[in-house]
Amino acid sequence: MNSNSMYAFYGSLRKGMINHEIYKHALEYQYSINLEGFKMYALENYPFAVKTFQPKDSIFVEIFRISNSEVEKSIHQLELSVGYHYDEVIVNTNAVGIYLFHQPENYTEVVGGDWVKFFGFR
Repeated sequence: MNSNSMYAFYGSLRKGMINHEIYKHALEYQYSINLEGFKMYALENYPFAVKTFQPKDSIFVEIFRISNSEVEKSIHQLELSVGYHYDEVIVNTNAVGIYLFHQPENYTEVVGGDWVKFFGFR
């Protein structure tokens, strides 16, 4: 888990999404950013991102600080239990946690890298 409790969320933990609503009491929104070097794919009802290391590839993320260590542990276990792995990226000089997949396999790419826009959730 992240030493400063900062995380980049791109799917169900973004504002207004299903898992955000569950944990919102402990999620402190910081800012949004396009994170370069990643591509996003659709895994049925949830997205996943992979590192591409290509600056032309980007995903839209919302950066949150998790204010409750139990919620942080719960989110960590949730993400790991469904196949994501934990990684960290540097965003504005801060180490930020992110949950990724290793390979895209044969899933549909989320063109534009924004899960909410791609599926019209908002």
